[in-house]
Amino acid sequence: MHVLYKLLLFHVLTCRGQIGLGSDIIHGRKSKENSMLFMASVQNKKGHVCGGFLVSEDFVMTAAHCDDQDPTSVVLGTHNLKKVNKDMKYKVKKKCKYPSYVDIAKGNDIMLLKLSRKA
Repeated sequence: MHVLYKLLLFHVLTCRGQIGLGSDIIHGRKSKENSMLFMASVQNKKGHVCGGFLVSEDFVMTAAHCDDQDPTSVVLGTHNLKKVNKDMKYKVKKKCKYPSYVDIAKGNDIMLLKLSRKA
């Protein structure tokens, strides 16, 4: 029964993720300026790859599977990724995946990113 529950949960989460792809916000409101200071955009050289959040002055929590996209930087302090200045962008100094992480299906999908400077 436990395995069946995990399979059902995995199916629901992966299907929901596929349905939610895109940048449209349905029945949403624009967030207020400076209301997302702890939210992070984890990025590679091409742009946004994952979300995350600031857990201390120089660590961001994100998903371990984001490492597949080779994240190199984090943007903090904006709700609009089209308006990013250099002070909002931080280089990733070190990546620390949960030791038991193998893939999304097996859980433990968590990773800390050490930033090159304090936020």
